[in-house]
Amino acid sequence: MVRPKRRRAAAAVAVAAALTAASLAAPARADAPDGRGAPPAPSPHASSRTQTQQEAKETLVKQIAKDHGVPAAEAARRADRQPAQFGLAARLGKDLGAAYGGAWIDQGRGGELTVGVTEAAAAAKVRSKAESAGLGTTRTKRVRYGFGHLRQVSASLAKRVAAANKGAASGLQTGIVTSGNTVRLSSLRGAALTPAQRGVISWARRTFGGAVQVSTYARKSVPRYCYDDYSCDPPLRSGLAIFTGGARCTSAFMTYSGSRYYMLTAGHCAELGYWWDVSTYSYGYQNVGGAADYTFGWYGDYAAVSVDDPGWWQPRGWVLPQTSVYGSEGDYVGGYVCKQGSTTGYTCGSITEVDATVSYPDRTLSGMTWSTACDGPGDSGSGVFDGHYAHGILSGGPDSGCGMIHEPIGRALSGLGVSLLRG
Repeated sequence: MVRPKRRRAAAAVAVAAALTAASLAAPARADAPDGRGAPPAPSPHASSRTQTQQEAKETLVKQIAKDHGVPAAEAARRADRQPAQFGLAARLGKDLGAAYGGAWIDQGRGGELTVGVTEAAAAAKVRSKAESAGLGTTRTKRVRYGFGHLRQVSASLAKRVAAANKGAASGLQTGIVTSGNTVRLSSLRGAALTPAQRGVISWARRTFGGAVQVSTYARKSVPRYCYDDYSCDPPLRSGLAIFTGGARCTSAFMTYSGSRYYMLTAGHCAELGYWWDVSTYSYGYQNVGGAADYTFGWYGDYAAVSVDDPGWWQPRGWVLPQTSVYGSEGDYVGGYVCKQGSTTGYTCGSITEVDATVSYPDRTLSGMTWSTACDGPGDSGSGVFDGHYAHGILSGGPDSGCGMIHEPIGRALSGLGVSLLRG
């Protein structure tokens, strides 16, 4: 169960915190008792870093071009502009208050940022702030429901969905689709609904009217742990294969709290085992540390693994191979995110739903994000990002075909009480 393991993990952290942490910059001695020796130098040449970052960008550009049938130059323009669009959307969400109807990237209209507003006066404010941010092509759209209302609808639905899904062969799922100004309530296509699930759908229609769209989804949602092999030398970063008891997941972003360093991954991975190893090329399997804390359930899917020897592992704010992480961003429908997983590598996709309620076997998760990126078993825990900005932690996807579910990075950092290590 989650709670007993969390208590055991918390106790381990308390003991570890009482010890003096090794300096991050201090190299391991060549005669260290475990015989590992000093790891390879963590800092790449500027040319190699530039090359790998360019390769990552090219993958994203190709995905945008493929999805929307646009030339590579146009796809690159959209990719380059997205961080500024996300930043503007976040500021407008705070400034507009109740008049904010959500924001999304409208790929059908040139990848422009569109902001929903519930009153005409707010549109002028959007235009002014967009011009100041150098995003004068930002559009506004008059919508019926404010984003705050959609979140309230989503929260009310999520609780009823979680209760109705207990014992059901397939679960109801929800998610906010800001481009449609609605909360999508979906059931598995072709599956029979239980009386409780039918009751939730009827209640949602009566209670929320047009704020809820009833639809179906094609495949069941599942976590993405696996059993396989993969290896990579230090430094420790997002995108590495990590192992416990034969099971494999992927590391997410490196974080810190005080003098301690932590590797993020999915919460359901920590539920598989306490101790986590990385299979290195040069030194075989090497232990990273134990699961300090995790959540896998209603409040999300995230975990922190203590880095017990940071002097040797030299954690970095990188995504494999060496893309630097500068900070974090929120999720917006229509925007693109990517992940580097230990099974399917580097893939990208467009965000389709935010604040989503996801039905997994035996439990329901709230507050998640859906995108169209491809992933596979073993990718659980991968850091989800856009360019140099963290978005979340990969949790799962449909049981076949593409689609990715991720835990928003802000909730994970807050829940664990850690800060993002920047590259």
